[in-house]
Amino acid sequence: MRLEQKQFVPFMIAVAVITMIVIVLSSFNFTNKQHQRFVENVAESDSLTIMKMRVIGKEDSVRITDLKGQPSILVFWASWSDKSLSMLNEIQLLQSEIDSLVVIAAMVKDAEESLAEGRDYPEFIYTDGAHFFNYLKVPGFPSYILFDEESNVLTSNIGYEKGVGYDSLKVYLHE
Repeated sequence: MRLEQKQFVPFMIAVAVITMIVIVLSSFNFTNKQHQRFVENVAESDSLTIMKMRVIGKEDSVRITDLKGQPSILVFWASWSDKSLSMLNEIQLLQSEIDSLVVIAAMVKDAEESLAEGRDYPEFIYTDGAHFFNYLKVPGFPSYILFDEESNVLTSNIGYEKGVGYDSLKVYLHE
């Protein structure tokens, strides 16, 4: 079949539109699969609560099971990400209202030197989270995993939207 010259431009436009639709749908599908895989990895991981994370600037390490008796949240973040900092601000607000909440701020895709000396959130436990981030196949940051007092996973989230670090978490902590 041969196209006439007057049909060529409309044909190419139709091909371009169909290609864009396929790319957009594929991207959404891929993102959903990544998120689902992360949720499954969190649910199925036997070592999630016992895996050690090195505390930045110290010889110590911390595990989620070390925090039994207190609710805790593991936040994957990067110092250069505005959304990460917004998430940390909301989590700090929640922590100021719930004294027992322990926050592990796991840095990813960052050099330890980028962590300011003063550390904007002094109550947080800062860890090197790159290994754990890769182990769980977290598709993005900021992300968090919330644990109850018995180190059981309550919920997890990927990405940031206003209120996701405060309002959503408050519901799970029954405060």
